[in-house]
Amino acid sequence: MILWAMPDSGAKTKEDHASFVSLFKQEYPSVDLTVRVFTRNVLWRRMFTIKNPTHEEEIPDIIQIPHYWTALLVREGVAANLSELDPGLSLSECLLPLKAHCYQPGTKDIYSYPWWFDLSALHYRADHLKLVTSNPEKDLSTWQGLLDVCEALREKFSDIPGYFPMQNSDWRGSLSMRNALPCVWGRGGSLLSADRGETLVGTKVFKEGLRDYITLALKNYMPILRERGSLGTMASGKASMMISRKQGVNTFSARRGLRVRTLPVPTTGEQSHAYLSGMNLFINARSQHKKDALKFIKFCARPDMQLKYAGMIEAFPAFENAFEQFIFSSSQRLQTYTGILSTARTLPNITVMGTIMEILKRILAVCATQIVENRFTQASLDRELDLAAKEIEYLLSIYEG
Repeated sequence: MILWAMPDSGAKTKEDHASFVSLFKQEYPSVDLTVRVFTRNVLWRRMFTIKNPTHEEEIPDIIQIPHYWTALLVREGVAANLSELDPGLSLSECLLPLKAHCYQPGTKDIYSYPWWFDLSALHYRADHLKLVTSNPEKDLSTWQGLLDVCEALREKFSDIPGYFPMQNSDWRGSLSMRNALPCVWGRGGSLLSADRGETLVGTKVFKEGLRDYITLALKNYMPILRERGSLGTMASGKASMMISRKQGVNTFSARRGLRVRTLPVPTTGEQSHAYLSGMNLFINARSQHKKDALKFIKFCARPDMQLKYAGMIEAFPAFENAFEQFIFSSSQRLQTYTGILSTARTLPNITVMGTIMEILKRILAVCATQIVENRFTQASLDRELDLAAKEIEYLLSIYEG
């Protein structure tokens, strides 16, 4: 049996997967499970080949996906109906924001099952922030306040080579649409209209929200397209803050005297909104090991395994009981996430959502290059977003109309 997974733990992914699989094999010694790891980009491309693989291509049995891919995979016929494999399978204990992303839209048939999720938040080094503000919680509650703090930090640490106020949490070192969305939502913008019939990507408020996020790079508060780890990192003392979806700050627990505190993402408008990103598992419709694959999915959903894996990768359990245990048995910093969760938003589970995010990712990649080459203009970004809006409208008319 083969699992296609993502690098949930970064450099520790292979080690963590091996540890987790060993726990599964203790209970199911007859099941042979092999893990293959792919980045999100590679996995996205492979999604379009597993329906009709060549003789040379590997056929996975279980695949890890971002939760909003479910509708597309159902439409393509590559996801097995889990409700048919096990009519008693339930999502009653699943956290509410994750439930809708498990079904075939418009039905109660379950096609993917939650594994874990993460939330965007702002992390900061308390030792750094106390040098520039006596009330970081207040000053970092708004986006303008964040920019002001960034400016004060840059001045304070001007003599440290490679210092940036904000660490770039994007694994490519680029601009991340997932980190930009809270800025868009804070201004009252959105990707789609309430009925999901049209896109709002070309609207003024969407463009303003995207510009809020891009300002971090434009003002040189956050490094982009630089070698990761060489500069602008909190662990090295060359950054003071980070907006990240995964907690990603366990490195500080081993460093005496370094305290990391967590706040909601600063709001660009009246209310802060976090981006909630879930990871689901689905069974390949072509799998010859569906029963064993379902055993693994149920194993991952057990409260003890939810707590185990979430702790490994610094994410959150996807089921209510495990989530509560995880939060309230942890540090005060993690308990902050209960408030962040209450204002979190997800991307809708519709057929074209994955493609929409790919379109916007491409635009931000171009923006990052333009900023580095000192040729970015707001007019050029607006034009790209207007063109993207037309492309998205066309996709909506075909697949969601």
